[in-house]
Amino acid sequence: MKIRYAEVFDAFSITKIQSDGWQKTYTDMLPDVILQKRAFSQERVLRWENRLKERQHIVLVSENEKGIVTGFVWGGIGTDARILIKHELYALYVDDREQNRGYGSALLAAFAKEVHDDFYLFALRGNEKAQNFYLKKGGILKPEFAKNQEDEGYFLKEDCFFFLKS
Repeated sequence: MKIRYAEVFDAFSITKIQSDGWQKTYTDMLPDVILQKRAFSQERVLRWENRLKERQHIVLVSENEKGIVTGFVWGGIGTDARILIKHELYALYVDDREQNRGYGSALLAAFAKEVHDDFYLFALRGNEKAQNFYLKKGGILKPEFAKNQEDEGYFLKEDCFFFLKS
């Protein structure tokens, strides 16, 4: 297993892993209109290419022994003004076929090492697999920071987790 900084050429793999993750995880939880918006598309690949070119965020990928990207983590400066922690983990995805092999744990640890500080993240309520993973890895559920995010007229409840260094 290898963890490295993402490069522009990783945009396709990142988009595929993220899009597939949404489709597989949320098919029974979210309306089709939301899932369709997050389906794989060339436009989404281009957004990732631009994001990786800008180098404004921390984006790391995991690779298997064959050099195939198996997952990614993306984060940076926090986006929620209510939370007085500087860094936020925006997304962590591992290819469904590669889960339970340590990639998610390695990506989470690599992100924590990169930020050298506390960080937080949001996970959709109902995604128990992700929420249990974050709790198992030391995340602290902070219900007072849960939020509703509007998407296509639907309100998605997101739970907040803190990862504290000390």
